[in-house]
Amino acid sequence: MLFNIKKWFWYNWVIFALRTIWLVIIVIADIMYPAMIAVPFGVIILIALLVYAIPLIVQYRKEDWYLAVEVVMTGFSYLFVAFVAPGLTWPFVLLVIIIGVASSRRTYMWTGISSGIIFPVLNGLITNRPPYEFMFSCSFGFAIGMAFSILIESHKQGRIIQEQKGLLEQHIKQIEELTLIEERNRLSHELHDTIGHSLTSLIVGVESLRSSVPDSQVERVDKLVSIAQGSLDDIRKHLHQLSHARARFNQSLSEAFLELTGDFMKSTGVTVNFRVIGSETLVMQKMSICLYRCLQESLTNAVRHGQASVIAVDLYFESQQLRLQIEDNGNGLESIEFGLGLKGIKERLEQQQGTLSVHSQSGQGTVVIWNVPIQAEAGKGSIRLLIVDDQVMIADSLQQILSQQDNFIVVGTASDGQEALEQCERHQPDIVLMDVHMQGMNGLEAILQMKERWPNMKIVVMTTFEDSVQAASALEHGAEGYMLKSTRPKEMMEALKLIYSGGTWLDQLIATRVFEEMKRQREQLEKYSPNDPYGLTKREREILQLLSDGLRYKSIATKLYLSEGTVRNYCSTLYSKLGVSNREEAIELARTENIL
Repeated sequence: MLFNIKKWFWYNWVIFALRTIWLVIIVIADIMYPAMIAVPFGVIILIALLVYAIPLIVQYRKEDWYLAVEVVMTGFSYLFVAFVAPGLTWPFVLLVIIIGVASSRRTYMWTGISSGIIFPVLNGLITNRPPYEFMFSCSFGFAIGMAFSILIESHKQGRIIQEQKGLLEQHIKQIEELTLIEERNRLSHELHDTIGHSLTSLIVGVESLRSSVPDSQVERVDKLVSIAQGSLDDIRKHLHQLSHARARFNQSLSEAFLELTGDFMKSTGVTVNFRVIGSETLVMQKMSICLYRCLQESLTNAVRHGQASVIAVDLYFESQQLRLQIEDNGNGLESIEFGLGLKGIKERLEQQQGTLSVHSQSGQGTVVIWNVPIQAEAGKGSIRLLIVDDQVMIADSLQQILSQQDNFIVVGTASDGQEALEQCERHQPDIVLMDVHMQGMNGLEAILQMKERWPNMKIVVMTTFEDSVQAASALEHGAEGYMLKSTRPKEMMEALKLIYSGGTWLDQLIATRVFEEMKRQREQLEKYSPNDPYGLTKREREILQLLSDGLRYKSIATKLYLSEGTVRNYCSTLYSKLGVSNREEAIELARTENIL
């Protein structure tokens, strides 16, 4: 009740003041004019206190009953006072005003008739006075209350409109920001896939011809390589600037989510509790932007459509997938309809091979759960070489350069991840030089399968432009090398020899940013170190214990004073967190892993 009082607006205090003024008038009259009251002092005071307090308590405990209790208590006390102190009936107009304020379009007929006709008529019969004077004052008071109710409703609508306006403004602002980020991301990919690949192919191709060029033309070859290298460096600078413009997504996913939920709380006043469960792994920028937009849309839906005041956001990092659970205390839904909001989230997640599930019930809030597979980003490298690149010019040029060296044998080339797996099965290379962005199965998917099937095989990620998140993730998963395709042949040979001997090699252009990225990752892991790997709440553990004791949903609902639908929602969330599909599997897992 105290929590609700803190959220009162000016009109709540006006109504409270009317009730208090009525009580003060009754108490003062009882003290100053005891002769006009036919019952002892304590009786009238007790009745007044009950009429004052009981409706307030009912209003914040069982709001559906409030209006009926208010009318009954007011009518009973009105008639009682008319019997024992007829001169004190006039202050009851204040209580009738309150009844008018609490009435709605569905209730004003019976509350108005009770307050303006029935009670005054009974009062007239008790006091032997004409009822019309009581009817006039009570009806007038009820009309004032109804007018005040309309004013309050207008104020509430205006406040809702302002809140919705603020929410939409914040939503539009973030959409504009994310749209700009996605456009910059598209431009960087265009530069990467067109000019970057062309210049890299030119550099590698010219380098591959160096051995067949006459000595008199070597200087000219160096000049051409230098020009192309300078142009490639300029493009790298532009991409780096674009990357800094996307600073929100240069941080870890949890940091981006924490910033988003913090901004959302400031702009809407809604409480958002965010936490991370599990050891955080780095997520590629494209996926980060997708998940960020989905979370933004989910938060907005919870407030706009669900009228939620508290939202819990749990981010789970699991071995093979990333899971996000958003639970609110809003109105809930009887049936789930995939409108534009949910449909947009589902489509974005499907682009990342993710899934969306929604659990909701009217009056019980909503739980939204996403599951997105994590593609490990790793890389390694070595001396029997396999070159994997969908750019034929680059693959052929690298093959020619490396084949001319005494200590290297190129056992094959592949144009996509699937072909690379077949080549690895056939040739068992020591080092795989792997591009990331390829048609069909990309490099990251292929690397994951290679590491599972041939854990001792060394894989080196080779890209056109440096990517600190990609490189840091590669090292995190045990990579021995990360280099640019434009690396000079001599430097490339030394790096491959070092990796083959058991060392690690990282391109100097990106080393500093990678170490900063890894430092941020360590700090993030230290920040979030939950004891519960499944992130179960106290209530979920309690329900899991009761399930283990053999209780059914209905019995659990009775024991915990919850509805059966609420218990089912809790169990659905519980099964999702544990990664099981039914009660038996949940109980078996709880006993096996000593969760309880």
